[in-house]
Amino acid sequence: MGKKRKTSVCHREFGQHFMHNRRTIQEIIQLADLRRKDHVVEIGAGTGALTIPLAEKAGDVLTVEKDPLLAEKLSRKIQGQSNIRLIQTDFLQMNLPRKPFCVVANIPYSITTPILHKLLDRPAMPLQRAVLVIEKGAAIRFTGTPIRDPRTLTWRMWFDIKRERTIPPDHFSPPPRVDSSILLIRKKKHPGIAPSHRTRFLALARTGLRHPHAPLSQAFTGVFTPPQITRLSRNLGIDRDTPVQSLNERHWEFLFQTMLHYVPPFRWPKKTNRS
Repeated sequence: MGKKRKTSVCHREFGQHFMHNRRTIQEIIQLADLRRKDHVVEIGAGTGALTIPLAEKAGDVLTVEKDPLLAEKLSRKIQGQSNIRLIQTDFLQMNLPRKPFCVVANIPYSITTPILHKLLDRPAMPLQRAVLVIEKGAAIRFTGTPIRDPRTLTWRMWFDIKRERTIPPDHFSPPPRVDSSILLIRKKKHPGIAPSHRTRFLALARTGLRHPHAPLSQAFTGVFTPPQITRLSRNLGIDRDTPVQSLNERHWEFLFQTMLHYVPPFRWPKKTNRS
């Protein structure tokens, strides 16, 4: 018997679906709003459908592909492209650029949340914007209301996250079983909370959203006193019995700034190792 032929495992292990619809590819490039000065990171390059179009717009492209066979094929495809650098590695294990960068990628769906953790958990990192193709259900969770997840809320304090149009399965090969969406992420130019307060804010978000359906008057017991809650609800223009999951980013910013200025530190929620 002959040797067993090696096959690519990327799409099987990580839920990768390779985009082939040229119109959608061009729309993604346009949404990225790239300039010649931009440094772009592409996650899960696959067959390279986005790679060369990105290189035509950006100053340089760092394209990352974990699957060795796909990386080998892509390496041959991009020969002669001086502004493309290919790395065959696991994106989740690599160091991100220290200079300002953008991310444009059709990412493996099964590791969507870990990828967003890596990109958005540190708002001081020089990520400027990202255009990601992800599963539609995940895109709705990250952009919708009410906000029930503390980590998602924390991302949204420093990044504007918007769900663009739906992409049908037949725009990919192999086609996924669900619709996809384009997720547009932009770092806020003037966030209301300094990036250095990120872990402190996450601790407050975890406290408040421990029971998302709890009213404002109960969600922060132990942090704010009853009179402070009364003043907060009046200043926010919301009822004391409003479910905490209904608060928007502006409300959370006001809560956090009020805590910093008027609540003694011993009442602040404790930061954890999960931060």
